[in-house]
Amino acid sequence: MTFTLQTDRLVLRPFRAADSLWVTQALEDVDVAQWIPLLPFPYSIDDGRSFVELQAGPKADALAVVHNDLPVGCITKVIELGYWFRKSAWGQGFATEAARAVVAQHFRTSDQNLTSGYMIDNNRSQRVLSKLGFVPKETVERLSTAVDEMKTIQRMVLSRADWEACA
Repeated sequence: MTFTLQTDRLVLRPFRAADSLWVTQALEDVDVAQWIPLLPFPYSIDDGRSFVELQAGPKADALAVVHNDLPVGCITKVIELGYWFRKSAWGQGFATEAARAVVAQHFRTSDQNLTSGYMIDNNRSQRVLSKLGFVPKETVERLSTAVDEMKTIQRMVLSRADWEACA
């Protein structure tokens, strides 16, 4: 994704080479990493550089989420809506605000349903998706490498009608 979105408090922008350090710092925290299936863990600076190089290039599918010039997280919707945030950014409504902007952008240009999901013990993510109108679809099992255990993921779907009912 090469575009930029702006909300009341956030800028969602393409990744830059300088983002490697904060990405690494965020994802080396097990409290963050445990919610991202199959994430390399422990997460190294080389992992952060590789991620940012991919996201700063022509195959980019994610945006950095920035609040007051400080990067606080990441969001994508190419395959499905997904996001993660630094632990210090939790509880401030950033995930909902960023996701709402990405979903609105999606439905401005498409009628196709969006998918997403959350690990069933991740109440924060469940609340974000429910606020946006996502409804449960099915469950699947995925490995959380950060805690080395299989986790149940609740798959979710959002139609334009459900989005409009919640918007």
